[in-house]
Amino acid sequence: MGMAYRKAKLDLYYTTSPSVTAIADYEANLEANLRALRKRINGKSADWVKEPDFLGGYVYLPTTVKVVTRSEDDDELMVSAPADLWRQIRDRMATEAPTNRPTAEFRLTAKCSIDLHVLSTLWMMKVGHKFDDSLTVSAYGNRLRRQANGGLNELSLGSFSPYMAPFRTWRDEGLSSMRKALSEDKRIVAITADVSSFYHELDPRFMQDSAFVSGVLGLELTGPEEKLNGLFIEAIRAWAALTPLRRGLPVGLPASAVIANMALIELDRAMEREVVPLYYGRYVDDIMLVMENGKGFSTPTELWNWLFSRSNGRLTRDSGETEGVRYSAPYLGDSRILFANNKNKIFLLHGVSGRVMVESIARQIHQRASEWRSLPNLPEHATAVATEMVTATQIDGEGADNLRKTDSLTMRRAGFALQLRDLEAYERDLEPEAWREHRLAFYEAFLEHVLVLPNFFELAAYLTRVIRLATACKDFEKLAEIVLAVTDVIESVRSDCHVHVKSKPTRELQTSMVLRKWSGYVRESIYEAVVSAFPSLLSPSEVIRWDAAVASLDPLTVGHFRLDVDALMVGHDRLFAHDLAYSPLRFAFLPPEIVRGLASVPTDLPQVPISLMPLVVRRGLKSIIGWIGLQMIPIGLAFPTRPFSLAELFIVAPRPFALDSQKEISGAMLALRGFSLVSRLPYLDGPTNPSLVLQSQDPSSMKRIALGSWKTTDGSWVASVMRHVDPDQDRYRRLNTLINEAISQSGEIDYLILPELAIPANWFMRIAQKLQAKGISLIAGVEYLHYGDGGIRNQVWAALGHDGLGFPSMTIYRQDKQRLALHEEQQLHRLAGLTLDPTSIEQPLTVIDHGGFSFAILVCSELTNIDYRAQLRGRIDALFVPEWNRDTTTFEALIESAALDIHAYIVQCNDREYGDSRIRAPYRDAWKRDIVKIKGGVRDYIVTGDIDVGSLRQFQSSYRSPDGPFKPVPDGFFMAPGRRSLPARD
Repeated sequence: MGMAYRKAKLDLYYTTSPSVTAIADYEANLEANLRALRKRINGKSADWVKEPDFLGGYVYLPTTVKVVTRSEDDDELMVSAPADLWRQIRDRMATEAPTNRPTAEFRLTAKCSIDLHVLSTLWMMKVGHKFDDSLTVSAYGNRLRRQANGGLNELSLGSFSPYMAPFRTWRDEGLSSMRKALSEDKRIVAITADVSSFYHELDPRFMQDSAFVSGVLGLELTGPEEKLNGLFIEAIRAWAALTPLRRGLPVGLPASAVIANMALIELDRAMEREVVPLYYGRYVDDIMLVMENGKGFSTPTELWNWLFSRSNGRLTRDSGETEGVRYSAPYLGDSRILFANNKNKIFLLHGVSGRVMVESIARQIHQRASEWRSLPNLPEHATAVATEMVTATQIDGEGADNLRKTDSLTMRRAGFALQLRDLEAYERDLEPEAWREHRLAFYEAFLEHVLVLPNFFELAAYLTRVIRLATACKDFEKLAEIVLAVTDVIESVRSDCHVHVKSKPTRELQTSMVLRKWSGYVRESIYEAVVSAFPSLLSPSEVIRWDAAVASLDPLTVGHFRLDVDALMVGHDRLFAHDLAYSPLRFAFLPPEIVRGLASVPTDLPQVPISLMPLVVRRGLKSIIGWIGLQMIPIGLAFPTRPFSLAELFIVAPRPFALDSQKEISGAMLALRGFSLVSRLPYLDGPTNPSLVLQSQDPSSMKRIALGSWKTTDGSWVASVMRHVDPDQDRYRRLNTLINEAISQSGEIDYLILPELAIPANWFMRIAQKLQAKGISLIAGVEYLHYGDGGIRNQVWAALGHDGLGFPSMTIYRQDKQRLALHEEQQLHRLAGLTLDPTSIEQPLTVIDHGGFSFAILVCSELTNIDYRAQLRGRIDALFVPEWNRDTTTFEALIESAALDIHAYIVQCNDREYGDSRIRAPYRDAWKRDIVKIKGGVRDYIVTGDIDVGSLRQFQSSYRSPDGPFKPVPDGFFMAPGRRSLPARD
């Protein structure tokens, strides 16, 4: 039961309408609640599944506002203010007919009890996975998480495979099949379709029908499985009976997706076996079919009639109120599965025009994917924020990125989501004052362009994220304005619109009930968003500002919610302890330099009942609490919504690369995320002068190195020493622009190196994760880390990609500078009385074996240590030297000599102010030795160069150095055995 709850919690947290307060309330008595539920499940009576308290309720969520008429002037008249445009539409429609009003459309969505969520998840774990396993490979969406051997992953967080990967596969494989056929000069036809109101029109009784379970699927359920299946299906039917729709699946209950998938399994089989297309794929209720147009179809009727004849009678034409194509099966009973004509689209493609269309869609996909892969780009001027908002919410503007998107609604949502993602990143990385003007510009544009009909209905799902953003940034005045504007939108719907609920006849609708439930849900969602993001610390002036903001709200809007500061702080701490707040609980246990602005950890974290977790999970969690200094397992870590990543475990584990830590880290990942690590983790090999061994994503011998010509101002340096706010407000924008330049490079970059003290430590992880998604490892100096009383550390961090775990991952390696440069030491003492406090004295001699590429890191003045250079000779292919160095003349000679006496590639990256960043090689020909050499410039940029590791090793492996392409190895050179390769014959 405990693991069923853990999955259910995560599934519910990421639905469109979670109640984090309800989850926290349930967890307050988690063991008793789960024991009571298990007793009911094991009991003889089944009547309890029909009790309203067990089932929960429902809410109405907005979908769209329909304007049923248009004026002839609409295409000629352009109105910039959305509120003015709405008033014009409303008044014109009322003038044409007194009862002619816009129609506000809602969708009924489940708000099930936590008990029902747990029951449904338990059903998926014990029964539903057998149904899911019957699906063919053509069903891409909402598939349950499985292990590598195909069995259900009972320990994984969440029930389903991540959304994006299967969606992209579904979309991209369809486009790929079209490209291939068109390149072979075939005529093809592509069909896209989706089911109208799919969940609302399904009757789940077929999941108990033996004609389906045994006859169609060939499943034989055991007695306990049949009982659990019956309890769950009866609960679904009972919930539907309590709603005005009287039928359907609960939208918002994750298990509904498994039932929905099963309803179309015979359609999948018919398409695969009878039609035998070039491609067929189904993403829940979205269909994509590609086939040769050998029959010469020229009309939809011809095509559909041909498909009808090959569907075993499952597809027929429906000529009811909504025309379309109907799918039916004897066991589906009263279900109504209709592919409505207004959603079905047929594409006849051939020749150049067909290829152009497909390539156009592919370009849109690549462009959108590039935007999501990129780091947020804070506009140079705040006024640009409003411009981006207008672009994201305008009716026309962007092309579709797949065949389903022929209207621009989905693209507008994607554009707004992208902008909001950027703002949330700024909140995580920057102090509020550093981007205040941009934030205020966003709020103004949000108030004008989103919090107005009809736009609000299209973007309502993002409201709580904006509320959390404003709360976390302490923009209390704007928060109050947003709440008041939402209230105005609700009143506008009540006064100006007809109300319609999808799948519900209008004549049976109680408009007042719909609006009451919707407005109540909106108020509750806003309140929970405020509590989840409420700051843990407020100054007296900020308390006054908060109280003034609350006083400006209508008492009816506030309702019964407690909005005094003390109550909100208590509520926030409670959600934070359960990993339900805006900031994840794990942030409290990461080093403070990585997480910005997090208050101290609550001292009374609720503990998890041990009996609810299997032994393997308990063991892994005990390792973690040992690393982070806790005695008991907090419930928010045992049942997380946003658990530690593997890279973060390498940071919190005290000895992450020690061989005896391998088992503990592997066990922690199994406990947190439910998968076993299939190969060796990165580890230190050797007691003295060790090597850090990682399996790389790219075993090739050619490595492409990107040097970042990046400037850190003296003001930023002083601010980091004094722990003041960075005066360079453009630094964040400049850095993200530089990183995006690396991400967008057409050639594959293997390593990006930035100078010493280049970036704040709390920016590093996010940047490294973006680069890792492109297969780029990052080596960069981070700003001084302050420890204890007057101690600092000057570190270089390396985020190194590896795939030895069965999936792409990232390891964080941190290396201390051992001694300060003379001028650096003097300045630190003069400004703040600081001294260096390194964590390890052996790190400069650590060789990193990254998939067969061996390199080491020396930080700036450490290059002058001849003992370091001597001990690294023969052990490395390359030496990375991040610097902030004014004495470029001295270091020019050092770099040139080091390339020859170490006999390795030297990668020097200095601050742009001083330049002389270069990649130096020990080539015989002098003109080849500087592969890259850069200096100066008025903007930050990157330059790439290739180093041939294989050629260097082959040269060094000869007993006597051959005649080129490198200089002979120096006297006394001994090559490490692990670097040897087969020499070339002259």
